[in-house]
Amino acid sequence: MIKKFASLLSAEALNYKKLIKDLEKCGYDGFHFDIMDGHFVKNFAFNANIIRSLRKTTKLPFQAHLEIENPGEYIDMFIDCGCEIITIHPQICKPERELRYIKSRNAIASIAIDPDIDLKFVKNYFKLIDNVVIMAVYPGFGGQKFIKDSLKKIKKLKSIILKNDLSITVSVDGGVDDMTQNSIIKSGADILIYGSYLFKK
Repeated sequence: MIKKFASLLSAEALNYKKLIKDLEKCGYDGFHFDIMDGHFVKNFAFNANIIRSLRKTTKLPFQAHLEIENPGEYIDMFIDCGCEIITIHPQICKPERELRYIKSRNAIASIAIDPDIDLKFVKNYFKLIDNVVIMAVYPGFGGQKFIKDSLKKIKKLKSIILKNDLSITVSVDGGVDDMTQNSIIKSGADILIYGSYLFKK
């Protein structure tokens, strides 16, 4: 069954709590938070205090997408504020160490693959990964156009998962809307992360 997560990056900050309640009623399965520090990506978004406040609004899972330098230093912070899923970018950390630590905290270990990062870069960590986020845009800003080559990467990843009988879910983040969702699902995605599309509506 395909799951839907909502990313609040493009949402109006004054309405976060109402939006979470409304989206839960609409059948969304979880919420995605882009944590940005202005270094790894040239933008700022969310922090642990905001997420801790919003955690009281719903029991649905929260995903902390750590688009920050030195993500390993902040894993505890975001698990402790209520995030059950922690997503890291492998090119800015020691993936094996961070993934092992996330799992030791009984959180879901997730890794994000940017458009320019090949799947070969993370193949050695598949046994430690619960979820892979295929970035269909470049991280940092909402509202970008879906990169069509991402569909090939989704298919390839799904093929590897099935061939090796791995317990990994595939998420897609960036440019997910009513025009792209069907092809994303057909390519093998398990979780669609909707962002600016939701709030344009």
